[in-house]
Parts: sequence; C-alpha cells; structure tokens
Amino acid sequence: MNIIEINNLTFRYGNKFIYDNFSLNVERGTWVTIAGPNGVGKTTLVKILAGLEKNYSDVKIFGKKVNKKNIYGIRKEVGFVFDNPDNFFACETVEDELAFSLENLAVAPATIKKKIREISELLGINNLLKVNPYELSGGEKQKVALGCALMLEPRILILDEALMMVDINQRKELLKIIKDYNTQKRVTVVSFTHDLDEALYSDRLVILNEGKIIIDGAFPKVFDEERVMRKIGLEVPFAVELSQKLRVYNLVNKIDLDIERLVDEVWK
Repeated sequence: MNIIEINNLTFRYGNKFIYDNFSLNVERGTWVTIAGPNGVGKTTLVKILAGLEKNYSDVKIFGKKVNKKNIYGIRKEVGFVFDNPDNFFACETVEDELAFSLENLAVAPATIKKKIREISELLGINNLLKVNPYELSGGEKQKVALGCALMLEPRILILDEALMMVDINQRKELLKIIKDYNTQKRVTVVSFTHDLDEALYSDRLVILNEGKIIIDGAFPKVFDEERVMRKIGLEVPFAVELSQKLRVYNLVNKIDLDIERLVDEVWK
C-alpha cells in the first residue's frame, strides 16, 4: 500500500520549473533514499510534503491530500528532520525541545519524561538535556532534531540531509537506529541526501536530476547504474566501487555492500 503518493507534481520558482509532471509513490514500511546532486529540488520536495510550499498537484499522505485542511493531522504522524535545525528550535533547553511537540498534544507529563529519557539515551544526548540547543555543535543539533522527530513515534520519518553534520562513526550508529525503527516498528523512512553511503540502509534508491527521476530501483541492484550516478556528480560508496572492480577480475559475482564479506569472498 502506498503511504505517500505524488502524482503529476508541477512546481516552479518564478519562471523556472523545479518539477514538471513529477510522480513518485512510497510504499508503507519501506526505506526509500532519494538522492541527487545539490540544487536538483530535494529540499523543495521535502517542503511540499511538509505543507510548507504551496502547490496545485495531487500530493497525498495517508491517502489525504496535503492541504490546509489536512496538514495539521498529517504532521502529527510524520517526523521531519531538516538539514538546519536552528530554523525549528523554539525552546531554551534540549529537554524542553524534546518535550515541546508532546506538550502541544496534551500528553501526560509523566509519559513525556519517560519518553525523553528513552530517546535521549538511545541517541546519546542525555548529557545535553539542560543545554540551550543553540549552544550545541552542528552534529549535536542534528541529533536533537532527530530526537524531536522520534518523540512523536511517527508513522513516517522524512530526513533532509539530516545527519550530514554528525561525525561519520556516530552517523552510522544513528542510521542503524533508524533502520531498527524501519524494520521493527514498520516506520516508513524517506531520506533525501547527496551522500549515497546513506542509501546502504535503504530498500530502494531514487536518483533525481533536473527535477526528473533518472534511476529508480531496488537496492543494491540499482548500483549497476553507477556510471550514470558519476556522470551527474554523485560519489559512489567505496564498497560498491570495490565490488565493481573485483567483478571485472571474476573475484566476486555481485555487488556487496559489506567490506568484510567482500574480503572473505576474495580470500576463499
């Protein structure tokens, strides 16, 4: 079942078309990575899904059109994490920031405190609860923003370059946490990024260029189109590049995204 439906989206800034008759569906419980070089309209699409950009197309979430009538109800079940959390922080401490959305929904204080403890420990931000979010590093801000989204227990999690300021090792841990939400809780994840390493955790990879889908396929088979990705300026993950080279010498017979498995395969 499609949980997000975009049908014939047309959107432009001034006289420039960002999208022209663009269509994309996302199935419930999947992780879809939408990638492309900077400037192709990824953030614009996120804003349209969030109801922050006016459009006249048929965009539906949970079968409801994204419009003024439905957007408040939709936002209660969709967690958005943007690339610049500073634009969305509203409180004086991280603890208050995490509590903010649930307080607006009149959730019981005891439940909120329990949820704050659970999420802050999960993301490793429990030592930041009394700190002003504006005083945090970029990576810490993005972790707090992710925590705010998870506090809602969303049915859909939409990430817009949401972890790019996080240290690479911590980013991998956060992506694993998100993957657990995806697989265990059936949370649909839509990740917008220019970093294809994030796609290693997804079920499907969609590549955008100039407002059009140029690649759309199941992961990891879609990486057979790695030449197309390079042509538009995307950097292919090292494991994919290594797999491609090893296939040339018949050392492996498929793309493998696990470096350790690749090493074991070569040494057999």
